[in-house]
Amino acid sequence: MATDSLRSVTANAVFRQKQPGTEPTQMVAPTSAQIRYPLNTHDAWALSVEVLQNALGAEVFEQELHDNEQALLVAHRGQLLIVTIPGLSHESKERLIRMLFTQYIRHGWAAVTLDSELNVRFSKSLEEEARPDEVSKAEPLAARLARITDVRNLYDGSAYAPLHGWRDDEEVITALRELITETLDGVAEDVPDEVYPLHDSVGAAVTIGYDEHGEPHPLVWVRADLPSGLRADLWGYCAALAVSFDRVDVEPDENGVYYVGTERSPVTGPGLPLLAAVTLQRLGRRPENCAFPLFPSSHQAEAVPPLAA
Repeated sequence: MATDSLRSVTANAVFRQKQPGTEPTQMVAPTSAQIRYPLNTHDAWALSVEVLQNALGAEVFEQELHDNEQALLVAHRGQLLIVTIPGLSHESKERLIRMLFTQYIRHGWAAVTLDSELNVRFSKSLEEEARPDEVSKAEPLAARLARITDVRNLYDGSAYAPLHGWRDDEEVITALRELITETLDGVAEDVPDEVYPLHDSVGAAVTIGYDEHGEPHPLVWVRADLPSGLRADLWGYCAALAVSFDRVDVEPDENGVYYVGTERSPVTGPGLPLLAAVTLQRLGRRPENCAFPLFPSSHQAEAVPPLAA
């Protein structure tokens, strides 16, 4: 296990000190009488292309396209069609299809094209091309997505199905902390009360500590005053970051600390956010948008734009 000497790198050295007379603000997670589990952008990369096609009723075929276009998605008149140019390798074709699904899941656009530089072009509506009577009978653009009310069923038997079934947020947080402390031999703790108040933009801090033998161990602190779903996703992101510092193309602060923001962004492809999402899924939680920003310091979170993860 990571030695107690690692705790000499305390949270007080990472976060700013608590101001007199202040306490952490408790945030309550919203509740819903009926929880839905719709498709999210990480599903475009975690599920097989065949499962995605079947779930959305998409037809895929090859055809020459105009100009420099490589792939096209059209959602119109009750159909979802995907076109790729002939001659692509299996890997290239699959990547383009996943990118098209990502854009469709994220925006519900009526048409999406990708060129050879993977630039995205889109159209929000194609209704002007149909006769009024056809438009009235056409399936709404987002209807195929709306029909999938529990995407968890699509993961049955897959590589990212939960190891121990679907679990609540606190169970998943406990599993993630055990992953950091036991599997990664690190430290996983709540941000101590004495370092509050924190700016709302900062949700966690991750760094590497070294024991008396010079061995590295991840050190992770996550705020305890956030809604359980956000905390779970932050713990998942921090666990992924703790084993993937090489996937981050930004530098930590002068003390080697990465500060993780609280604002979520969609997972749009392979990388650290996708690793976080599938880790959470494997441990039993349906992650939400799982790309979190990184800041150069906790003091600068309000003034400095987030760094791309």
